Amino acid sequence: MNDSLSTQAATQLVPAGYAEKAMASLMQLHSELMDEKERRVELFRRLMEREQALAELKMYVKVLEEKLTAAPPPRAEGAGPLPVAPVPPAPLTPPPPPMDARARTVAAVRPPVPPRVGVRLGQDGWRTW
Repeated sequence: MNDSLSTQAATQLVPAGYAEKAMASLMQLHSELMDEKERRVELFRRLMEREQALAELKMYVKVLEEKLTAAPPPRAEGAGPLPVAPVPPAPLTPPPPPMDARARTVAAVRPPVPPRVGVRLGQDGWRTW
C-alpha cells in the first residue's frame, strides 16, 4: 500500500499555471514586506532625530534655568542708589577713518555672518551598529 501512495504522489505534480501564480503572489508579499520594513526604519530614524532635538532643547532649558538661578536677585525700589561702575579710560588707538560712500554701500549690501554652530555628526550619527 505504501508503494502505491508513493507512486501516486510522484505522478501528481503541481500545474505550472498554479505554481507561477503562487510564486508571483509570494514575490508580491515579499516586496510589500520589504517596503513596510523600509517605512518602519525611516519612521524610527525620524523618531530618533526628534528625540535628539528634544533632549538638546531640554538641556538648553536646564542651562538657562541654571543661569537664571545664578543671577543676583533684582533690587527692591527703596533699597538705595545703584552703585556706579567706573568709566574705562579711552583707548590709545586713534579712531578709524570715516568710510566713503562706496564702502558704506558695500557694508550695507554684505549679508550678515551666520551664527556658529557646534560640529554635528552625519545624518545617521546616532546609529552605533
